[in-house]
Amino acid sequence: MKRGRTIAILLAGMISACTIVWYLQETYWERKDQLAASQRQLVYRSIVQSYKASLSNGMTRAQVEGYLRNKGVQFNSICCLDQSGSNAEITKIGYETGPWYCNGYEVYVGFKFRGPLSSQDPLDTLKEISVVTLPDNCL
Repeated sequence: MKRGRTIAILLAGMISACTIVWYLQETYWERKDQLAASQRQLVYRSIVQSYKASLSNGMTRAQVEGYLRNKGVQFNSICCLDQSGSNAEITKIGYETGPWYCNGYEVYVGFKFRGPLSSQDPLDTLKEISVVTLPDNCL
């Protein structure tokens, strides 16, 4: 009887110790992931700030595209980053992991314009530069 009780106490102690170690390890990795994510967000914001320092609102799409080409930055046109329905230019700056139903999220700098997609239209001017996150292969 004493031997069975001793084994039960040892077994309960081992299970408790394993649970505590598991919890501490999970908490450590979660905090480490959160810290890495916040550091990446700072990098994204600093990239946007550098573009804002070089490009001002009101510049034409042609001027912005010329700047990006001169810097060797690859960019793509995309429709409808905001409610206005105008085309924007995006350039990829990162990738974030996603929940189980998504592969992740691609992180871009988005250059939003006021007018239609036309580098010749004088009304097609830069409206906003911001971080844009788009889902990658989600359900």
